[in-house]
Amino acid sequence: MSRPAPLPLRWTLGFALAYAALAVLARLTVRDGQAVSLVWPGAGVAMLWLLAESPRRAAWVLVPLTVIHAGVAGFTNAPAGIVVLGAVSLACQTWVTVLLLRRWCPTLLGAGGTESFRSPRSLAYTCLAAALGSAVGALIGSLGVWLHSGVGWNAWVPQAWFARHFAGILVVGCVGHLAWEWRTSPVAPRTRAGSRREFVVMWAVSVLVVLTVFLQPLPLVFLVMSLCVWSAARFPTYLAALHALALGVGGLLLTLGGLGPSDVLDDPVQKALVGQLFLVAVLLTGLGVGTLSDRIDELVVRMGEARARAAEQAELLAEMTESMDEGLIVLDREGRIERSNGASRRLAHRVSPGAADAVALANLVQLVLHPDAAHTSATRAELGAGDVLLPLGSGDDLVLAVSRAVLASQRGDDGRSGVLLVLQEVTEHRKGLQPLVGFASTAAHDLRGPLTAIRAWLDLAAVDLADDSDTLASIKRAELASVQMAGLIDDLLAQAVAEAGDLEVHDVELCGPDGAVVQAAALLGPDDVLEVSDDGLPSVHADEVALRQLFANLVGNAVKYARPGVPARILVRAQRLGSRVVVEVEDNGVGVDEHERALIFQRFHRGDTVRAGLRGTGMGLAICQTIVQRHGGSIECLAADSGQGSVFRFDLPAAKVEPVSLLPTPPAPLHDEELATA
Repeated sequence: MSRPAPLPLRWTLGFALAYAALAVLARLTVRDGQAVSLVWPGAGVAMLWLLAESPRRAAWVLVPLTVIHAGVAGFTNAPAGIVVLGAVSLACQTWVTVLLLRRWCPTLLGAGGTESFRSPRSLAYTCLAAALGSAVGALIGSLGVWLHSGVGWNAWVPQAWFARHFAGILVVGCVGHLAWEWRTSPVAPRTRAGSRREFVVMWAVSVLVVLTVFLQPLPLVFLVMSLCVWSAARFPTYLAALHALALGVGGLLLTLGGLGPSDVLDDPVQKALVGQLFLVAVLLTGLGVGTLSDRIDELVVRMGEARARAAEQAELLAEMTESMDEGLIVLDREGRIERSNGASRRLAHRVSPGAADAVALANLVQLVLHPDAAHTSATRAELGAGDVLLPLGSGDDLVLAVSRAVLASQRGDDGRSGVLLVLQEVTEHRKGLQPLVGFASTAAHDLRGPLTAIRAWLDLAAVDLADDSDTLASIKRAELASVQMAGLIDDLLAQAVAEAGDLEVHDVELCGPDGAVVQAAALLGPDDVLEVSDDGLPSVHADEVALRQLFANLVGNAVKYARPGVPARILVRAQRLGSRVVVEVEDNGVGVDEHERALIFQRFHRGDTVRAGLRGTGMGLAICQTIVQRHGGSIECLAADSGQGSVFRFDLPAAKVEPVSLLPTPPAPLHDEELATA
């Protein structure tokens, strides 16, 4: 924050002359028998003077201010005690007020900022700073009056002292600060500003209302407040403050002149207090409504700018989606098409040539969301997880890689959400995979025969050798290597089956005597434990053989990678979420480092934790991932809540006993009228 430059000499002289003139005028309001004046507008000038000066040069304001105050008070025959303590009280009051303003309102002019009161918060802090500063000044000044009078303490003295200085700071200080901003910074007009004609009419009505209120005895002063609200809501805060100041000063002068509802008061000090209270109330009403209107205008401007930015971003997003090669389709909670891009419409017209956009898109969505089982990865080895094959009228096939993303922002009370469908044509790529899948399966299968022969000849060669023979040791090492090779070939065959084998899907129980989880328990050691959550496990719609392979690999890994000396403990839990069943298999083994939790599903990858001490091929989890993906799901590795072991979470299709779908399946083909409204 940059510090203000030293105040130029002409401004210093201007503030000094203004304070001296207002001090002389204030001393003219001293009544017979009183030692102090009824008003002190110079307190606001003192605050503005110190705010305008650099904080490092505060003494250049406070010292001349003290001298001027003492000189005016002495010149107007004020008692010596009041002259001295009055000057000290003014200096202390001004210093405290400005110090608090600079600490609480750094955005104000003179406090490091460039604006005046632009929010109710800054106005509230200004009032609080003025009140605390005036309280300090009232204590010091009342002490001077008490020493001069030589009688008992009069409670009216500190109240009157506080009121006149607080009113002076708010009236002259706040209006002067707004004039400072009006002169040095551009001030935006009201969002719905009043016209010049309305401004003239408002002033004319204000004069009539003030005269009506104060020229009759009925307490109708509250009518003046509505004029302040009118001014502050329709015109800039500075003009509203001037309007409120004119109303308040007019009411104060009429009150001191013996007019208005306060004429029943005989004590001039009490009249001055009531008049200044009216002035402060009118001014604060105008300033409060004005700063609140400023804040509303600022929010309206920001909202307009945000809308403009949002419109630009929406236009950019539309251009980006239209230029994409992937098809994008947004469905609402009811499964209706909300938005699509050019690529999706082109794909739709390849499936339904000649149809209208709405009809073609609806047909494409129907085929993608509810494909024939013969056109998915369940029966076509070359298709990946989520692929859908669409026969075209020309006799060719169109293969789309389909991915779905749930739009949480469109989730309804019924749990259904909007969905974003991403469609990518992968026809040529999937055709290229077909010979590779067959080759991998054939190669792994053909390797088993020669390897079996090698192991048999090694067994025969070892029969006639002595136990301590070096040749026997070499043969044993060769036999161990052949066993590892056999395990690798078995895993490759399992991977080939998982990728290329036909999936015979039907409802399969996870629990029960014949459940996939129970059969995996055969892999446990004598001290190992396999537990199922108390809620049981819901059934799934999957290939039973692949499912048993999946749980066998996960349970086998948990047993193989148990911590030394600690029996394996495996917990299986699952819950149904819509059309899927989310399964978690938790173990208490050595665990997986965080940076390797995504890598362990790659073929032949083995983690640093197990690579050195445990044998393996690195294919088990790759097979698990392939099985899960062919069932339209995903698998991930997480850290166990206990800090020991891992959690493998994956999802499978739920059993078809009670079909629950993310998107509603229409009971019958849609008619043209319904498609047109999609």
